[in-house]
Amino acid sequence: MAADDVDFAGKGQKKGIGAKVRGCCNSIWNPQKKEFLGRTGSSWAKIGVFYIIFYSCLAGFFAIMLVGFFATLDDQAPTMTKMYSLIKQNPGMGFRPMFAKDSTLIKLNSTDPETYRDQIDDMVKYLRENKYLDDQNKTSNVSVDVDGTPLFNLEDVMNSGDCKLKDDRYDSFGYAEGKPCIMLKINRVYAWTPENFDNESLSTDFGKEAKTAFEKQGSPFPQPGHILVSCEGENDGDVDNLGKPKFFPASGFPFGFYPYNNTKLYRAPIVFVQFPDAKEGVVMQVWCKLWVKNIKHHKNDKAGSVHFELMVDKPKKEDPQSDASNADVTR
Repeated sequence: MAADDVDFAGKGQKKGIGAKVRGCCNSIWNPQKKEFLGRTGSSWAKIGVFYIIFYSCLAGFFAIMLVGFFATLDDQAPTMTKMYSLIKQNPGMGFRPMFAKDSTLIKLNSTDPETYRDQIDDMVKYLRENKYLDDQNKTSNVSVDVDGTPLFNLEDVMNSGDCKLKDDRYDSFGYAEGKPCIMLKINRVYAWTPENFDNESLSTDFGKEAKTAFEKQGSPFPQPGHILVSCEGENDGDVDNLGKPKFFPASGFPFGFYPYNNTKLYRAPIVFVQFPDAKEGVVMQVWCKLWVKNIKHHKNDKAGSVHFELMVDKPKKEDPQSDASNADVTR
């Protein structure tokens, strides 16, 4: 049989193992035709040159597009602002503690520190990460940004009312007394500037709604130069169970820290809300809203507002049997 002749099994015959091995080896390297994986050396060289040119052009085109894209970005300001942004210059609100990402329930029992340790830790962690507190949990003494912009000083809030961070962390923010303080903050919206209510806006339905909300909670309205906050129960039962809220500071968020322009050390103002008369053992739906002329509310997406639930469990009663046994021991 000649060297170039093909050895194949006849019709109806099976190839032997040797023939199969030779066929597999020939498919990788064919010594007769000098082919590797079905291509000669010159064929591999041509296709290699083609793909090098092709992918080089593709990478160059992609690099040019990236350079053009990054040329449109600004490290200081977002590309789309004001009415061109997705939130349309209507900031929302956030709150702490929120240690469970899938839950907005704030639940505690003042007689059981284990029920509120994580919540206090979450608030302290947020304050430290955002430079309101230093590593020793002391309020930051930096009061002016590098460009002269005033910075919010948490100490002014901590020293007023019951929402204080004490040396014993777990005796802070009113949780041990069953009167927890909830920290409220406004989401940062670049270049948004709050506007005071004026006579025209106060005569609208929105202005009348604002006036009614503050009359119900006994807070002064309006207060020029401040973004006011109201917190109320979502249902009639919640309103009765919550009682009137207390705010620290009572005046709300000062205008002086707006607009937010992405300055280096910026710290957004914070307001604490407390419900000292909240009924124990009941889950209460709370809806807090921001009030200035150019903020609108929408219940579905919580525009200009925030929602959470609050439950203060009733204090645990002492076991009378354990008290009696303790009394016998003392005798």
